[in-house]
Amino acid sequence: MSRNARDCAITAVLFMGVVACLLATEGKEGFGRDEGQYMRAGERYWGWFEELGRNIRRHRGRESFTAAAIDRFWSDNAPDHPVVMKTLYGLSWRAFHRCTCMGPARGLHPIAVNHRHITLPLFRRESTAFRFPAILMAGLLAALVFRFARKLVPWPAAAAGAVLAIAQPHYFFHAPIACFDAPITTLAFAVGFAYWKSLRSARWGILCGPIFGIALGVKHNAWLMPAFLGAHYVWMRRGDLRRWRPPRPPLAFVSMAVLGPLVFFLHWPWLWHHPIERTRTYLNRHLQHEHYNFEYLGRNWNLPPTDLDLKLLRVTFPFVSTGLTVPVTTLGLAVLGGLVLARRRRNRAVVADSDPPVDGVAAAPLDQPARLSWSRPGADVDRAPGAFIAAQIFGPMAVLAIPSTPIFGGVKHFMPAMPYLAVAASVGLAWVTSGLVDALQPRRTRRALRAGGGTVGPAAILLSVLACVPAVTETRRSHPDGLSHYNMLAGGFAGGASLGMNRQFWAYCVLPILDWVNRHDPDNQRMYWHDVIGDALAMYKREGRLAMSVGDTGYGDPGVERSVMGLMVHEKHWALFEKYFWDRYGTLKPSLVRVREGVPLVIGYERPKP
Repeated sequence: MSRNARDCAITAVLFMGVVACLLATEGKEGFGRDEGQYMRAGERYWGWFEELGRNIRRHRGRESFTAAAIDRFWSDNAPDHPVVMKTLYGLSWRAFHRCTCMGPARGLHPIAVNHRHITLPLFRRESTAFRFPAILMAGLLAALVFRFARKLVPWPAAAAGAVLAIAQPHYFFHAPIACFDAPITTLAFAVGFAYWKSLRSARWGILCGPIFGIALGVKHNAWLMPAFLGAHYVWMRRGDLRRWRPPRPPLAFVSMAVLGPLVFFLHWPWLWHHPIERTRTYLNRHLQHEHYNFEYLGRNWNLPPTDLDLKLLRVTFPFVSTGLTVPVTTLGLAVLGGLVLARRRRNRAVVADSDPPVDGVAAAPLDQPARLSWSRPGADVDRAPGAFIAAQIFGPMAVLAIPSTPIFGGVKHFMPAMPYLAVAASVGLAWVTSGLVDALQPRRTRRALRAGGGTVGPAAILLSVLACVPAVTETRRSHPDGLSHYNMLAGGFAGGASLGMNRQFWAYCVLPILDWVNRHDPDNQRMYWHDVIGDALAMYKREGRLAMSVGDTGYGDPGVERSVMGLMVHEKHWALFEKYFWDRYGTLKPSLVRVREGVPLVIGYERPKP
């Protein structure tokens, strides 16, 4: 089998394996605040397409493009986020759910349901149909990480890097849910990969623009991608600066500046009638974003710190959080890979005996430059893979290190750094493999282990599998509570809680206690849900996980007062809410405590009977 055929086969296996794994496990994760809103918005966006089809059949298609018609559907969840993924979620739901929409839950849909939907019923649960595009994005990330790492290391280490990119408890938690954090991680990597290829290819320089535009349409993380890529470009062409000759902007950046905003504008109907005003509103929404509560090292952070000592502590957040959440073997290999990349000489293969060097063609020595052109801005220089990977890892982290940046989402806000961390780990693994194979004696054994050329033999494959086992095991163990998981350095779930690290957010954790709620009819008709929003409750009911009769008494102390039973999601800033139960119910004794390895996640209370 040729190298290209083998790599294509491995790419396909990685993609399908990740998709299958996430489909097999996503049903254990509940719905949080954001996901419930995005599912609702996605279904409403589908309503616009449905109405457009009706209007076209009536020869009145223009009516769907009026400001009133667009705002009726596309104002949902605006100006918070653009709509690439939410639209895909809605379309996937419409295409693949098993329709029971005319049943008892008919009134829980955000748009009117007038007839039974004809679908390709791939999924038993509606939520799986919503989540399917995010799952495909995770599979695509594994494929892209492998293809990029393959430019640097032999295929066993590259495949291990792809697995390590997915086998991170916090990433794996986000990967299947109908949100934006895992998809923007994929798109950020895709933009970086396209830029990397554009340094030697005009075609990729042009493609970089629309890919960046799609990233802009997924989440605002994309705004800063050009800065991280620009830092690498300046470093790569630092020789021009030494000669007082500023490097020309590469084709990729021009394409991103022109095609990126164009794709962003075209993808979001909400912008069409008031483009300047609404774009400004969207930008200001995130530039002036409120600070939600988040626990870090025992403190509740909900405002930018003003004291110097707290500012310094706040700066450590992304680096400490990475060190305490990413599996230790992945971290160790990534550090080793960083050292290998730092020691690499220009125009040399990253790892000895890799097959062959970057992009399959040995780079020309600097004293024999290849032909430089504006469309191939890296043709005459070494592309500095170490600097590129470092910029993509530390760039997103540096943004979250700024004391005024909200940190309410924790690791998810700098998650685009994690695939590059996995690439660095693949480099470290390839170096270890090469060293171990070289150390094996006698020579006859070494030649046997290297069967197939380079270090790609049984030893390389075995070591790559072994390197993935700890991360995969840790990720499997954390599921479905990946947000609460901390690694071996922290001491696991309990260690993270003892260190005062954030435990969870937005009530994803209540799914396992729904049976307890269902069993308490009729008391559950006066149920207090704390941080679980109505969109999540509606989806639980639509899927039959929550009885239709279960009520919701509202928010805060008044909601507790009206309730007969209720729950509290265990986070530091919610401690006052437990006192509401003690005061209103007249008891300190909970009826239910959901724990993971001794760490409370959800507490349930019942009002004592008179």
